[in-house]
Amino acid sequence: MSKPDQSLFVIAEIGSNFDGDKTLAKLYIDAAAEAGADAVKFQTLAKETLISPNVPDENGSWIANPKWDLFSNQGLPLAWHEELKAHCDAAGVEFMSTPFYLEAVDLMEEIGVKRYKIASGDMTFAPLHYKIAATGKPVIFSTGAAYLDEVRETHQRLKSGGAEDITVLHCTASYPPSWEDLNLNALITLREAFGEKIGLSDHSPGHVAPIAAAALGARVLEKHVTFSRANDGPDHPFAMEMPEFKAMIADLRNLEIALGEAEKKPAASEINRRQNLRRGVYDPKTFMPTDSEDGVWLRPEYD
Repeated sequence: MSKPDQSLFVIAEIGSNFDGDKTLAKLYIDAAAEAGADAVKFQTLAKETLISPNVPDENGSWIANPKWDLFSNQGLPLAWHEELKAHCDAAGVEFMSTPFYLEAVDLMEEIGVKRYKIASGDMTFAPLHYKIAATGKPVIFSTGAAYLDEVRETHQRLKSGGAEDITVLHCTASYPPSWEDLNLNALITLREAFGEKIGLSDHSPGHVAPIAAAALGARVLEKHVTFSRANDGPDHPFAMEMPEFKAMIADLRNLEIALGEAEKKPAASEINRRQNLRRGVYDPKTFMPTDSEDGVWLRPEYD
């Protein structure tokens, strides 16, 4: 059984925030491990396999895509994957990297990743789904900007391709989203549709949403991290700084304990207090316990 079934699985999404610096990438790994993350995640992508250089204009004519030259997301260089995977192993944190093209799955298999993450934008990328599912490894996929029937289609496609351990992440594909757009109660809908294997990929400020998501049943939480939101780059402004990330994980671990079991029963610390907290009938003259209907209802303690 994979870890997301056993406890809250926290992913530190480094994404492009290592800013093209391998030493910085390792520092992020170390900081995330020290903060208590279960996994760190990068992105394995190439602009040529992700963004179309041409798009239709309002008249239907094909023109140069203005976002092509503006694209600045730094995917993890191919040559770094094995070294950073080894660094994660030494730091005691799981290495992950979202594959954005088919050959990237082959690389993930070569270095021995334990699980896969599919981005919201690739919910309709069926060839990627089948290739990942065929590995038989756990799959996590985000559902930003999706309707429930689309989520069902992706889930079923992964299952039919051979994936058995599938976790569905609620996500709002805005960076950052407004509070009105978070719709965290969608986690309840996802839980009813797919069982316990649900989670949240969050881009909102602070950790209000992750705490609420965990209380609503999330088993996987993903949060972008940075050493400073003031840094240049597409992911820094909405990411969580490392001290905040560490504090969030500490709160989440306490919440895991506090949620306890579903059974309504006295806590261990309450057992010996049950008699003293509850009223009994006492003689109004002697203040000794009595069965008399003329007795007064009192209790030994007051809280």
